[in-house]
Amino acid sequence: MKSLKPLFASLILYFFIFGCAPEDLDKPVTKHNSNKNKSVNRPVKSKNELIIGYKYGVNNAMKDNLRRKYKVKRFEKCDCINDRIEKWEFDSNLDIEGRNDQITQEGGIEATDYQFFYANENISPTTLTTITSSHSNELITSFLKPNSTLTIAILDTGINLNKLPYRDPFLYISTPNTRLCKENGNEEISGWDFINGDNDIYDDNGHGTVVSSIIKSKLDNENITDYQILPVKVFNHLGKTSTFKLLCGYLYAVNKPSVSIINMSFGWYSAPSTLLYKFISENPDILHISSSGNDNLDNEFVAHYPSSYNNKNVLAIGSFSVRSRAEIVKSTFSNYGSTSVDFLSVGDQVSFYDNAGTHYLVSGTSYAAPLVAAKSAIHYLSGYTTPVEIINQLRINGTLLISGSMPTYYGDRIIE
Repeated sequence: MKSLKPLFASLILYFFIFGCAPEDLDKPVTKHNSNKNKSVNRPVKSKNELIIGYKYGVNNAMKDNLRRKYKVKRFEKCDCINDRIEKWEFDSNLDIEGRNDQITQEGGIEATDYQFFYANENISPTTLTTITSSHSNELITSFLKPNSTLTIAILDTGINLNKLPYRDPFLYISTPNTRLCKENGNEEISGWDFINGDNDIYDDNGHGTVVSSIIKSKLDNENITDYQILPVKVFNHLGKTSTFKLLCGYLYAVNKPSVSIINMSFGWYSAPSTLLYKFISENPDILHISSSGNDNLDNEFVAHYPSSYNNKNVLAIGSFSVRSRAEIVKSTFSNYGSTSVDFLSVGDQVSFYDNAGTHYLVSGTSYAAPLVAAKSAIHYLSGYTTPVEIINQLRINGTLLISGSMPTYYGDRIIE
């Protein structure tokens, strides 16, 4: 649990927050201060875009004045009636760093982020999806599940409802008494597609479908029914996204009152998002479960976000492999860290069956994270409803490793 880990400042991609005083929430906090210089793919920074986070109470007239003052060429708001952030575009020859420094001094600005573009590090089965396919409103509606205590939000590539092995209802119901998305004639049914700006959460990549199935299969196998899944599509068919799309999807998820667990099977190196860190810090009652990365790197030295955010409500999950019952080892691809990775779980050669019975084996820490999300849901529904309580239960019920079996990789328990 990261509240027990040392805190250091760091600015150290690939894919797959709450222990600070309020005055410390203006920048991400991790515990890393060096880089092992391994070559990894990193996010690409936009040369002329900034993401602006407004303070509460800033009205439209004030926002208009700020845009005029800083000569904003174009601006974009999030879908789903969210006016907390905007993306500003400037002239391409502008000194974006200098402009960012000026904007952060404005009284109505809470924080800013540079715009980055990220790519997913986990390979998905290509036969799980067709890029040109979609869901009908009727199909999505048929999967709606009423009267559930727990909502698990999944920020990913969406879900392909046509490929799931079980066709029983499990999707979050968007009720009229919550803030519903209505964009371009589309009205929210369950979740939202922030890539295409519509209500079809169809997965044209495959990754989110497998992640969702891992969670659903574990809960169903344990006869757990009092849950629903909120799909939030923030990655496109290539597994790519941007800081702005990710932040919009995150704000959408945490505004749903029943969301208590968020699965975030993605990550990147360097460029920690100040706004994402702030928003996670503002939601201490939501447990965030994140994959730790797939480059066999020590996250003590090369920070991997969001798993490296040092907050009580963020869990970093690596992957273990089983050579024999007597020999459990860190998966060769999994990132690790004696204090920066909280648990190892099953992420190597994970079985997935689609609704036609086709068998897939997938590997990656992003496939280890959803099993921990499912286990967390079980503990939540057993009465352990805060992130600290859930994490304690994960630890108590985790498999205790033989002392010294993986001393440099992370702590002493795995989640099976």
